[in-house]
Amino acid sequence: MLRHVIPPARAYAQIPNTILRHPRLSPDAKTLLTWQLSLPASEAQCLSDTARRAGIKKCAFQKAKRQLLDEGYLHQWTLRADGGRFLTVQLVANTPLSAKEALAARDGHQPPPGDRKTTSRTDVQPPSAAPPAPGQPTRPAVGRLHKKNTRENTTPPTNPTPEPADEPVATPGPGPAAQHAAAHTLLLSLGRIDPQLALPARTAQRWAPLAAPWLDSGLSLLHIRHALTDGLEGARNPLGALHWRLRHALPDVPPPPPATPATPAPEPRLSRMRECTTRHDQPRLFTPPPGTDETRCPACRTTDTPTPPPPPAGSGYAEFTAARQSRPPTPRPTPRPRSIHRHRRPR
Repeated sequence: MLRHVIPPARAYAQIPNTILRHPRLSPDAKTLLTWQLSLPASEAQCLSDTARRAGIKKCAFQKAKRQLLDEGYLHQWTLRADGGRFLTVQLVANTPLSAKEALAARDGHQPPPGDRKTTSRTDVQPPSAAPPAPGQPTRPAVGRLHKKNTRENTTPPTNPTPEPADEPVATPGPGPAAQHAAAHTLLLSLGRIDPQLALPARTAQRWAPLAAPWLDSGLSLLHIRHALTDGLEGARNPLGALHWRLRHALPDVPPPPPATPATPAPEPRLSRMRECTTRHDQPRLFTPPPGTDETRCPACRTTDTPTPPPPPAGSGYAEFTAARQSRPPTPRPTPRPRSIHRHRRPR
């Protein structure tokens, strides 16, 4: 995948990658949220006007609004105005806020520290008989804008964090504090593998006793991470599935492989060979049969013709040979000269 990105010099908005890659937000919900976050602070545009300008229909708008409410990016309150009328106040944030944090941001206070849990629709307060807070809602105190344009690309790299290599589990100290700290670190590292498993610090502190037996099981860190995160891409509630695995899905430690007896190294085949004593064009090596002291190759032993045995005594062979050798040789006839006839050409 090739990317050609030119950072804009003006008229741009910084949107967190967690919003653009959120698995539970539909494209319409992301469009509404990014549109609202790109508006200047002086423009008060309600969510329905944004949907109308973006071309989002009524049913799709209701579904996207419900998703933003469930994930904590949108909060709204119905307040009583003067004259017995009601006013709906909406707050859009670029990070999930709890009900207390959203109230603090609405009233212009700094949100109290706490775990950024996803709020449900039950956190939205119903209309109350108490009088509303005096004054107009101020600018949300969540996040900040750049004071000046540095003309630098501040977008973080989109490359995923490489998965750590497989290493043996470091045995925690004997105290429970060391085991709790190691389990807490393990749970926080799961968010680098899958953004859906990013746990708040307080949640990781509560789940640390569940992860301690995994570290004591003797499995490697890579094996533990795979066992906890594998197959959660399409889960409806990845954190709930992770919590169930921590409680009930501790795998058994595989037995060590059986030790194989050390076998002696085989003798080189060349050390058992010898050179054939028969003369060849090139030296020829062969392996003699076991238990023999053969000096010739199989080809020489096959083609070698045995010497015929001497004739038996008393057969007359010796007298025949002596008589043949004592007989004078037969003279050869003298060849007759050939006559050459020359024909004279007539003159």
